[in-house]
Amino acid sequence: MKFNARNKARLLGKVALVALAAGALAGSVAWAQNTRSGQEWTTPLEPAPRDAATNLANKIMEPFTVVAVGDVMVKRPIGNLDIPAFHDIAKLMQDADVTHGNMEGNLGDLDHFVGPLRGMMGDKDVAPALKEMGFDIMGRANNHVFDSERESLFSTMEQLDKAGIIHAGDGRDLEEARAPAYYDSAKGRVALVSMHGPNNPDAAPSAATYRSGNIGGRVGFNPINYTIWFNVTQEQMDTLKKMRQSLYTAPAGTTNVSSLPANEPADRLEFLNNHYKIGTPGTRNFVMNPSDLKENLRSIRNGKYLSDFEIVNCHCHQGPITSQQWLFEDQTPDMLIELAHGAVDNGADMFVGSGPHVLRGIEIYKGKPIFYGLGENYYQWQHFDADVLSGSWAREEPKEGVDVRVSQALRAINFESVVTKSYYDKGKLVEVRLYPTEGGWNGPISQLGMPRTPSPEQANKILTRLAALSKPFGTDIVIEKGVGYIRIK
Repeated sequence: MKFNARNKARLLGKVALVALAAGALAGSVAWAQNTRSGQEWTTPLEPAPRDAATNLANKIMEPFTVVAVGDVMVKRPIGNLDIPAFHDIAKLMQDADVTHGNMEGNLGDLDHFVGPLRGMMGDKDVAPALKEMGFDIMGRANNHVFDSERESLFSTMEQLDKAGIIHAGDGRDLEEARAPAYYDSAKGRVALVSMHGPNNPDAAPSAATYRSGNIGGRVGFNPINYTIWFNVTQEQMDTLKKMRQSLYTAPAGTTNVSSLPANEPADRLEFLNNHYKIGTPGTRNFVMNPSDLKENLRSIRNGKYLSDFEIVNCHCHQGPITSQQWLFEDQTPDMLIELAHGAVDNGADMFVGSGPHVLRGIEIYKGKPIFYGLGENYYQWQHFDADVLSGSWAREEPKEGVDVRVSQALRAINFESVVTKSYYDKGKLVEVRLYPTEGGWNGPISQLGMPRTPSPEQANKILTRLAALSKPFGTDIVIEKGVGYIRIK
């Protein structure tokens, strides 16, 4: 038979009829078997929609405690010292179900480290000491991850892994750095998403990037980028616009002249790579990069879907007061408030801010604690001073106000902080306790930065300041016998 198009169609038709008959026969046999066994044909049920509220809730119902502290910069462990004031703080952390901090320093096996030794590099015995101190899960997105180039980031990841400390916010590319990390506690799985608002949003060489095929994939931290808007008066805005108009007036005969922005809002101006808007002079606002915000909130939501309890950490130096000195930004920027609220709305059970090296206020938002800045927990800054380490510090007596122990920019307030301990029961926050710490500013230089319980007078001073910073957020801190209490009604 000649195999033309018509014959081909007839053959395919016969094959289809045979297949249909075979399928009908198989269905009849199956129906008969199911009928004899008492089974009946049913229509498959449509899958129920996923219950977001259930998945985003705290799923740990039994009593549960979480300790959160601020930045940790350790070059050498000193836990063997017989200092009760230190061991009292360590016990608070060891007794919690989960203890979290921001690992701002870097670690490595310094005898075999191949990167440049500079900045905040601690030796290989630090990570086990931190684990013994109680740390379970730590943020790593901060501005010091590249102090000793990318080798310091990789070696720190390795040292924390060896010690059994879970870490988030760092990675071989942005996919890894932005992903949640998980700690499996005895009472439930705890997720962590860690972010950093780069100090220079226009140039963050230590920020990770996504990998696309064989392109990109830069190692680094998980960034939350932003644009700064400086607030000015109407008179100042008018002056700035006149200045811009003058600077952009081209000499006669100039070709290809750039045009100023068309349809620009009357209360906003972009000029010489800065952004201005009408507002309270001396202050500034931070507008987060929409893509970074969206993707970090996605990571937070995904992290909570796969865990029982979630912590979100952001290392954020930014402050709303333009003239406030670096390392003293105790006021909370609008960017951090928006980010913290968005994190809670997407499943975070706790938000922890770090970075400015001083305390910031505390807010209870939708029954979840937000610590906008917890200052320094373990702060061995003096061990990073190259002049001190090399013995090249000037022989003459230091000038008034300059202290060999640390950078002259720092003050005692940078070594005052709190250990926060949050109590949960039946999935709800019941109470937050605030235990003041001080880093030994007036003590021996060799022991500076080690957290310890302060004197009653200093404890009251620290808690009183924190209570004043928290008041604008509607948070009442009750001080009783050197401990602060936030009781959830």
